[in-house]
Amino acid sequence: MEQLIDFHAPEVQAVLDTLLKDKSTGKNIIWATDPPEELQTVMYEPVTDRSQITTQQLGLTHYEVVLPRMMKQTDTQQQRTRKKGEVFSPAWVCNKMNNALDADWFRGLGAEESAGQFTVELPQGGWQTVETPVQFPACGGKTPAWVQYVQSRRLEVTCGEAPFLASRYDAATGEMIPVARRIGILDRKLRVVSENAATEDEWRKYATHAVQSTYGYEYQGDNLLLARVNLLLTYAEHLQARWQRKPTKEELQPIANIISWNLWQMDGLRLSVPGGKPQPETEQLDLFSMFGAAEPQPPTVSCKVKNWRKGSHGTTQNFETIQEGSTSMKFDYVIGNPPYQDETLGDNKGFAPPVYNKFLDASYEIADKVEMIHPARFLFNAGSTPKAWNEKMLSDPHFKVLHYEADASSIFPNTDIKGGVVVSYRDSCSDFGAIGVFTKYAKLNAILHKVTETADFISLSNIVVTRTAYRLTDKMHEDHPEAIGQLSKGHAYDMATNIFDRLPQIFFDAKPTDGNDYIRILGRTNNERAYKYVRRDYVNKVKNLDKFKLFIPKANGIGAFGEVISSPITATPGVGSTETFLSIGILDSEYEMDAALKYIKTKFARALLGVLKTTQDITPDKWKYVPLQDFTAHSDIDWSKSVAEIDQQLYRKYDLTADEIEFIETHVKEMA
Repeated sequence: MEQLIDFHAPEVQAVLDTLLKDKSTGKNIIWATDPPEELQTVMYEPVTDRSQITTQQLGLTHYEVVLPRMMKQTDTQQQRTRKKGEVFSPAWVCNKMNNALDADWFRGLGAEESAGQFTVELPQGGWQTVETPVQFPACGGKTPAWVQYVQSRRLEVTCGEAPFLASRYDAATGEMIPVARRIGILDRKLRVVSENAATEDEWRKYATHAVQSTYGYEYQGDNLLLARVNLLLTYAEHLQARWQRKPTKEELQPIANIISWNLWQMDGLRLSVPGGKPQPETEQLDLFSMFGAAEPQPPTVSCKVKNWRKGSHGTTQNFETIQEGSTSMKFDYVIGNPPYQDETLGDNKGFAPPVYNKFLDASYEIADKVEMIHPARFLFNAGSTPKAWNEKMLSDPHFKVLHYEADASSIFPNTDIKGGVVVSYRDSCSDFGAIGVFTKYAKLNAILHKVTETADFISLSNIVVTRTAYRLTDKMHEDHPEAIGQLSKGHAYDMATNIFDRLPQIFFDAKPTDGNDYIRILGRTNNERAYKYVRRDYVNKVKNLDKFKLFIPKANGIGAFGEVISSPITATPGVGSTETFLSIGILDSEYEMDAALKYIKTKFARALLGVLKTTQDITPDKWKYVPLQDFTAHSDIDWSKSVAEIDQQLYRKYDLTADEIEFIETHVKEMA
């Protein structure tokens, strides 16, 4: 594999001391992660997560301890992915997301053509570079539009090796990218400078502005050093491409100084310089800390950043003042791929709470326009993010989805992210309309709004009865005191899925003739569906017990959109069920029951069920967006027709377009 970063390159060696500086502490950046084991064999003193990274460490190990992630051993990559949230963005994703920011920027200047200024995205995920110079709209102010673009202040959060800022290589594949094809934020700025600067002096002036307006922060020191070197080499390689010469040490030193200011080491959740590798919020006291012998914690140090637009050498300020809004400095755009979960929290080793939501909230405070790629489960009001946060995002009119991918491994290979990933965009100055309910299909979203916004919409969930509705009674326990010992602790009244086997003394295959009133219960025994008789007074009164209804298994399918509902069962009055089934309907006649059965078999109803049913479980709330119908003979739907014909009636009733009908017909499977 081609060497992605050459620390022996003269450009790097000339300014390496500067690239290692932490402007907030006045020292060097620290490892802030477990240092490579190789260091312990070549250094006289132990190297820890709190140790500064030094040129001596790097030189003694021939710089192999700070390899780009793609060049590390596979097991090391996977460990860092799992423990440190390192999921690096492929170049095609960075290009797609940077294109979205640029399209917004050009729209803001009134450009006739806002998209495709730098690259044309290809269907298979790559891109083709637009070879003609970037066209900027005429600008009435003193500053030309191309200069405004170069000076647009952009920040990559938790930047890792800075794939959004500098695209020297694809962080996912390790493939080097020629200068002419690069798509990073700094690459785009330098391309614009090369296309518009008439002289070398003018080029260096505006190339410096480009670097000054490119920012990023990162927790781990080795990643941060790689990001800084990537930006430095990006500058050097664009200079070489435009003027056919390498930069001198005197030219590189001020650039390296800017980079060491603009790419800083920070704990993004605490807005301070890391004191070492991430630690749990709460730690149990051990014997040493109980008696005052615990390792002292480093003091909190605020992160300093430079506003290069003020003063001849810029002005310094604490980063948290930007978030608090007490400064005029704000980023024009924030972009990135934040950590998804925090491995340091929680007692359950199999669970790591999400943190990407915190990074999104923090980013919204420092920029009006924020674009991120992150897990998508919150869009379905699912997952471990707080429900209040999910609802806040879904009701935010400034927030929208640019791209949703259900299969996260198609973006991040060998990575399993339940619920997929999303590229989201928030612009506090624009009203996109609240998402409300998210669906992964645009046409389904249109159908959903069309149906639920009808004046007479009532949800079918109103007549869906939960699987736990049927329960045992005190009377049963009075007559059978031995039953408590046959049931699971804490589940004395549950009509569990195995209740027939647990309490055989109260369930019968044939109806007893003892003068008591009996009902039938649908359940399972010997892995088959079965009906058994039980005394009516041993089961609580449920609103549809003495009505016509349908039963369906609560575990149904796999959650794939458009799948069939397995084996719905019609049931007459006097039939209940165990927790294996939930029921649909509080119906007065067999005609209505048969109509309801045809309805849930329609493609129309199952398309709307698929809005919320994304797993195998069917619960009453999953039917929320399926409209309730009149199942009587007086209905506006002729229930005597076939299921396919009923679908056509429903399409007409809800005024679906030909495209919407085609979507349902091609995405939802037919049921017999």
